[in-house]
Amino acid sequence: MKNIRWILIGIGGLFVAVSVFFLGLQAFEKSQTFRGSAIDPAPLALDFGLQRIDGSLFQLSDQTGNVVLIFTGYTNCPDECPATLGKYKQVAEQLEGGASQVQFVFISVDPQRDTPDRLGPYLASFNPDFIGLTGTLEQLQRVWNVYGGGIPEAPDADGNYEVSHSNRIWVIDRQGRLRITFPLEMTASDMTHDVQLLLAE
Repeated sequence: MKNIRWILIGIGGLFVAVSVFFLGLQAFEKSQTFRGSAIDPAPLALDFGLQRIDGSLFQLSDQTGNVVLIFTGYTNCPDECPATLGKYKQVAEQLEGGASQVQFVFISVDPQRDTPDRLGPYLASFNPDFIGLTGTLEQLQRVWNVYGGGIPEAPDADGNYEVSHSNRIWVIDRQGRLRITFPLEMTASDMTHDVQLLLAE
């Protein structure tokens, strides 16, 4: 009778161990899943060259080996742009040393007002390492066609206007493939999770 009891205890212990193993496996698999909108199959991102704030050329194809986050917006944007750049800032802080392998890019959809002199201080108020890009209308339109934006509304009596643009962040992996998009409502911690997965690949 005593032996049967020990056998039953052993079976129960084995059941608990197996359950814990599969729960752990499930949690691990969940942690390996993107929380943003995955793009599958992942195409090569459109290569482009635009002007940095300091006048130098930013060429997307030169960023191989880094994860690149792209957001299109403008410095006069009243809501979505500062909110997104605020999340950029949080992601950079949460990544700590890993942020050196991530390019946080902001592409203007309002080149008339977003001169390098204006873009520089605006982005620096969030993080001086953030990359602001502009260019000729022809260069920018080619990029806007993919990442969204560049449709100004009619100016008001004071000459102010808003510009329509995508509210998503586009994420490019180390191999230059478009892998994920982050919607506006996604949290910075979930963005950090996905970027870390890409950095670990």
